[in-house]
Amino acid sequence: MVSGGALCGVPIKTEHAGASLGTVVSGFLDDTGALQCVMEVDESTVEGCIASGFVRDGVAADLSLGYSVDVRHTEDRLKAGEKKMLEISIVRKGAREGCHISAYQDAGGPVVFKPTAEPARGGAWDCFEM
Repeated sequence: MVSGGALCGVPIKTEHAGASLGTVVSGFLDDTGALQCVMEVDESTVEGCIASGFVRDGVAADLSLGYSVDVRHTEDRLKAGEKKMLEISIVRKGAREGCHISAYQDAGGPVVFKPTAEPARGGAWDCFEM
């Protein structure tokens, strides 16, 4: 995902529904090998403002990937193939451990690190930019 740039431009949603609130602008692996991304939410929309407030207030503190999987049929079983990233959602509680929003930044303000975000190796998501 990182080396191929598959994260850049992926739409941001809330709870896997509704219109896009923004996009992923960067994806990278940190020093521990955990996947990180920087997202930008459009606060000129009502939905973007509400989602940003939920992040600030800790109501929505996790992220969840929306993707499709290419399933291939073999003679004796189904085999999962390539995954295609469809969206990343801001959610109240993610399905996997360690997929937290660890920081956010209001326009023109400092980066604010969330004190409760303890990223798990390979499952973390970084900065949420508003």
